[in-house]
Amino acid sequence: LFPKSPLRSLFRYQSHKQPQQKIMTLTTVVGSSGSGKTTFLNDVHRFNKCTYIRQYHTMRPYIPVSKIPNFDPTRLPYWDIYVNEGKADSIQVGGTMAGEFTAGLSGGQRKLLLFELICQRMANQSELLIALDEPFAGVTEDFVPFIVDRLNELRKKHNIVLVTNDHVETLTQMADNTITVSAIDRTIVKVNDMEGVERQKAIFALSLGDHYEYHSSMDDLKFFVQTEILAPSLLGVIMFSVFAHALFVAAFWDSSTDSAALILVAGSIVAYFSVNPYLLSLTEWRNAMEEEAEAVSSTACSLNCSFGVVSQMIL
Repeated sequence: LFPKSPLRSLFRYQSHKQPQQKIMTLTTVVGSSGSGKTTFLNDVHRFNKCTYIRQYHTMRPYIPVSKIPNFDPTRLPYWDIYVNEGKADSIQVGGTMAGEFTAGLSGGQRKLLLFELICQRMANQSELLIALDEPFAGVTEDFVPFIVDRLNELRKKHNIVLVTNDHVETLTQMADNTITVSAIDRTIVKVNDMEGVERQKAIFALSLGDHYEYHSSMDDLKFFVQTEILAPSLLGVIMFSVFAHALFVAAFWDSSTDSAALILVAGSIVAYFSVNPYLLSLTEWRNAMEEEAEAVSSTACSLNCSFGVVSQMIL
């Protein structure tokens, strides 16, 4: 987008020492609380469907970390803890979905997982755009060097734009460009030393980069079956449905044909309440799938949602 546009002159781009290669740019977005930093990042993501890690990014909490396709968890800085405790094969992402808490990684560990995941998934591609909202939020000081190292690794091939309230000095020193947003006038921003830049123009100039490409494989189908079809929660719903319908059949086994309408209504009620817990969780499941797709931690959202629809129809 805009390869020769004057919009690109808003930002500093550096050339690599080797011929025909570039050092990609890292841009930080700073400002006071309530100034619209995250809204600015959301607009960048809206114009360029880039890889996006939100401040409190959602993943399906029941996913076993070691089973994520095309991902090596041994590169995580805290993975040795779970190896020594014998939990490496069973530790889950963790968190809450549909009101049900799943024990697993802490919030900070999940953020490190997402960082490492995009580093590994994007290693074979270049010139993508990565948007990060508060990358240091929830992360202890011990793991800040890990995030800085991953940012430096990513910026070798990809453009990065991030919002931060933490470690501002560290990131501004790393950054090629700094955008300052104002809580008073959200129509303009400050880009480096340039005052009064139109907000929309800055967003267009930042929305540069190719789209991440992921090619599905049988490993992804196997992963979906293991995490969704063979999940204890779904198996529990199926077992309860079988039990409830067995009681229903036993209760109306010798019913006369005059009771056909009553049996039909009763069967519908039993069927609805049998799968109701699963149906209630579908909204949060879909939202988690969309955010996973934004962070390239799963295959295309539409593909996984299609698998989910098939599962629902079977139920």
